[in-house]
Amino acid sequence: MKQSSSLRQKVIPIVIWTLIYYLSGVISLKFDDPASNISIVWFPAGVATAAFLCARWRQWPVLLGCFVIINLVLDKSLQENYILSIAYSILSMPSTMLIAWIVRHYSRPRDDLHVVLMWIFSTIIVSVLDALFFSIGFVLFNKGTFQDIFWSGFIADVTGIFFATTVIMGFFNTRFRTHISPVKNKLSGAIIYFMLCLLTLLIFNNSLKEFSGNILHLHNDMLIFTFAFLPIILAVMLSILWGNQGGSIALLTLATIVIYFTGKGYGPFFISGLKHGEPLLLVQCYLTATALFMVFLRALTRSMPYFDEPGVVQHAVYQLNLSTGEIEWAHLSGELADIDPAIMAKMDKLIEQIHPDDRNKILEHWGSCDDKQNLPRLDFRFNDQKGYWITITDSESILFCHHEPRMIIGNWHITSSVPVFKAN
Repeated sequence: MKQSSSLRQKVIPIVIWTLIYYLSGVISLKFDDPASNISIVWFPAGVATAAFLCARWRQWPVLLGCFVIINLVLDKSLQENYILSIAYSILSMPSTMLIAWIVRHYSRPRDDLHVVLMWIFSTIIVSVLDALFFSIGFVLFNKGTFQDIFWSGFIADVTGIFFATTVIMGFFNTRFRTHISPVKNKLSGAIIYFMLCLLTLLIFNNSLKEFSGNILHLHNDMLIFTFAFLPIILAVMLSILWGNQGGSIALLTLATIVIYFTGKGYGPFFISGLKHGEPLLLVQCYLTATALFMVFLRALTRSMPYFDEPGVVQHAVYQLNLSTGEIEWAHLSGELADIDPAIMAKMDKLIEQIHPDDRNKILEHWGSCDDKQNLPRLDFRFNDQKGYWITITDSESILFCHHEPRMIIGNWHITSSVPVFKAN
């Protein structure tokens, strides 16, 4: 029974990622230019990046195989040149894997802004190298000019990764939620979401443009273009009220409406004087800039000190009996309260949940016995039993060593949680 449950836990995430990857590819192909060998926008790159960021290391080969198969399924030119299609399907994956590896390997713990900046810069640099590699390859096969292929590939990857990864991680990172009151914030968020949908529709289906022209007798394209930034304000407000998931819902809704009407030739990005394809390029920049703005909002919000706000960062006072290894807790709440009480009550079981690289220092921290009663501050990573490492700070701990039973009284609080990387 346990083996069956474990198998489902391993298979279901792979199936979900594969399905999301396929659907994002279908959407991307809706905006494909038949005259170009490179997709105008490629959302699967962002889906793959998010998948490799979230998945355990041992799941990477399985995800890679699934994504390559989906690439072949989506490739319309497979029958014409199957060797080139297979090569392209395989070689399009290392860039997303490299971005995820860089972020996971080099990002500083407990520094969300550093994670975001590492993700942005690695995406830009790797996408440049990837576009350079593919443009040279296509030129060698006489599939187009270097400049056109390079810029098309680079923009498609960057916009796809920035937007799709932001949306997906907003849904997956539930621990980045803001503190939501059950009624007030949800009701306010529902009103803002309705306003977001309505205003975006009016702006991008040309209703606002027709109203300004027929009723107000204003024919200023730049004025209508400026109105396109109003939905961004509403999306940010929804993110504040509903947290990360609300921000992702807003981004997904905004993108759906904007891309749909832009594909039909409507919207404020169809400004007189623009060439073919440039309105869609403006849409990509618009959605990418909105997504990046939301990401920085999340990082900055997460970095603000909420230690005095209940339910956001948890404090817990503990008493550790060094003779028996038993631990008693006071004010245990939030993420710490969700952990199995049997684990939290025994020192040896608690140690097993600590990151292997941090176990020795916590053992030394608790195992010392000298005249120094005030123990130093200590940071370590702890498995929350949901697949994530949370960073805990042990501070204000006092060692009572010269009487029996020997014990430590200290304070834990969660200083941060790793937003993307699951425990391996």
